[in-house]
Amino acid sequence: MHEFIAYAGTDLEIKGYPTHDQAFEALVKGKADIMLATGYNPELSSTTTPLFKGPVYEQNPASMLHHIRRFELRTPFELCDQDVFIPEHSGLIRTFEDLSQQLACSPNVVSGGNSTHLGPLLKYNNDKSVRFQLVESGALKPIRPFLHKLRVTDYFGDDLEYRWYARKDVHGLDQTTEDYWHLVTSNGTLDDLREKYFGFIPEETDFYDVYSLRKDIRTKLPLYHKNIIKASKKYDIDPLLLTAVMYQESRFDPLARSKTGVRGLMQLTNDTAQLLGLTSRLDPKQAINGGARYLRFLWDKLESRDVDGWDRWLFTLAAYNQGLGHVYDAIDIAKYTSRHPGTWRSLKQVFPLLTRPKYHSKTKHGYTRGYEAVDYVDSVRYYYYIMNGLAILPGLEANYLTPLTGAGTASR
Repeated sequence: MHEFIAYAGTDLEIKGYPTHDQAFEALVKGKADIMLATGYNPELSSTTTPLFKGPVYEQNPASMLHHIRRFELRTPFELCDQDVFIPEHSGLIRTFEDLSQQLACSPNVVSGGNSTHLGPLLKYNNDKSVRFQLVESGALKPIRPFLHKLRVTDYFGDDLEYRWYARKDVHGLDQTTEDYWHLVTSNGTLDDLREKYFGFIPEETDFYDVYSLRKDIRTKLPLYHKNIIKASKKYDIDPLLLTAVMYQESRFDPLARSKTGVRGLMQLTNDTAQLLGLTSRLDPKQAINGGARYLRFLWDKLESRDVDGWDRWLFTLAAYNQGLGHVYDAIDIAKYTSRHPGTWRSLKQVFPLLTRPKYHSKTKHGYTRGYEAVDYVDSVRYYYYIMNGLAILPGLEANYLTPLTGAGTASR
């Protein structure tokens, strides 16, 4: 939204409303000029106010969830005698009304009182009294790792559409909005945002993996708190990012060893350990400090490659996994294939190409396991995302993760 305001050359004042209907009413009455809607599709013919309907930029179905301690939905008719949680989300309510008409029954709707999903779903994750929850899939995706007792049991209705709505009587707003959306959908801006915020979240959540992470945070992570905080401050790295790298590398096992010979919490090679002056890769203090120092070294080396912010950290992670030379090669191939050489979205497309002779034969450092680099970076991003969530959500894990938030000041 801030990019749109810069593009339009105007000021911005954001106001939140508890439900889509209330936000739409404010738009109709002139209390707002633009409405940012998620899965909300009002009937514009129901109002005499001239409104502009922006293009659809995302579509998601309605997902029916069930609690794992209760039976999943075996037939839609089972909904007839059940409580079903539905947020005050008009698109979901309309979907459910259509479903009720098809079933010729009226299930009991339990409302959350607003259009948000997270708060009520966290409650029902720990409370099996409500067997089913109808939610919007787009809103579910980023919070699904934190709802380990809720599963998707079915999908219903037409896809809910994401789009903007704006007033036509605000001079030039409809044309400016249309031009802006044409720009961001054609120049890659929208794809970059999707990659930044959702590109690392898997389509299906591996709840066993999440369970193992949560268990290891409670039982193993406390052993390394002091060393993580000290190394993070010394090398100016976000401590949770350093922790996510450690977990990806070793699952917090100081004796971890891979088939390629890397060792310890940070899975350092012998050559890297010697370069860093480590006497033992298996010593947790040395391993954590060495891994943090090596990450900062790689970050600094990328300064000359015109990569900034989190893209630069993702390039750094790829270099930690496959080597700095192969990252340089991937940047060169991105240029060669007319992609932006400074975004992770481009490198994510390019790295797998370095497994092909057609491309790696043109590079200085040759073949590399490009698919592995992509999986590695996205896995670290995913663990980092989950750790940040667990640090602020209710649960035992927050006791062990909160001390690591803000302990470092990594450049972003």
